[in-house]
Amino acid sequence: MSEGFSEHHCKKKYKSRRRNIPVVRLLLFGILLFLFIKLGIAEKVVNLLPLPGNSETAEVTWDSRCKELHGRAFELKNGLGQCSWVLSDSIFYLPNSFLRYLSQTTRSSRPRLHWVAPRDNFSEATLVQVEDSVVSTYLHVLGADSSFYWVNMDDGCRFPGLCPKQPLDWSALPITEDFDFEGQESLLAMDALLGIGEAPVHPILPGIVLAAGKDSMGNFIELDHGNNVVSKMSGLYPSTVSDSLKVGDSVDVATTVGRLAPRDSSTFFLSVRRNGLFVRWKDFYSEAHPLEKTEIARFVKDIDF
Repeated sequence: MSEGFSEHHCKKKYKSRRRNIPVVRLLLFGILLFLFIKLGIAEKVVNLLPLPGNSETAEVTWDSRCKELHGRAFELKNGLGQCSWVLSDSIFYLPNSFLRYLSQTTRSSRPRLHWVAPRDNFSEATLVQVEDSVVSTYLHVLGADSSFYWVNMDDGCRFPGLCPKQPLDWSALPITEDFDFEGQESLLAMDALLGIGEAPVHPILPGIVLAAGKDSMGNFIELDHGNNVVSKMSGLYPSTVSDSLKVGDSVDVATTVGRLAPRDSSTFFLSVRRNGLFVRWKDFYSEAHPLEKTEIARFVKDIDF
């Protein structure tokens, strides 16, 4: 009989290790971290790192702003500054669309462009001047409707846009409300202008002759001014120049297209159509001239330019 043996396995008892917590070291680390933050050392270290926004921002001045835009800065009177450019083929650096538009209208090889604005507000220009074959100055002025306009200082016209001229420059007379027009119904589609007898009549804009001849009112001439603007002047007295005009001829605002009848005072009739619709001469003219000449003169005097 065999005797059986079985192997008995006992669980090995492991002696637990005691973990020593470095309390002193943790305490010292906490004190150092507190001082690191409290004394501003952490902020200084972060600022030294090459992170976005850590580079110092230089103060933006009139001169630095002008230089950034490839211009040359000047200090003017009355708190104004001037930034000037000699234009080349590239105009990407000009600060706004108005300056870029002006640069495209120049004709000389190296025109100059001057931007004048308060030294504490570079973006809000007071005026812009272009030195091309001629010098043109544009004022940034506030109109009666509380809107800002660019106005050509030479002719007082809103820029850019059409610049109509008065057809009776030196002989125009005021028309009072009690003035007796013949055929009041005809004034629904035309304006009556009054002037001294035999005064010359000029086109309101440069144009091309569409028709010329005589009608029930006397001599007339019809002109195409482009930009969908057509004018017709009727009731004119013949003149040497007007008799020679024919369809297709070009005229400018200095051309004499007729004269007033030889009386102490006389009227002629003007009809202006834009996009096929009749527009009153007063409205058409005032739209292009948002300021009176006296207001423009006062503006220039105030800035002492």
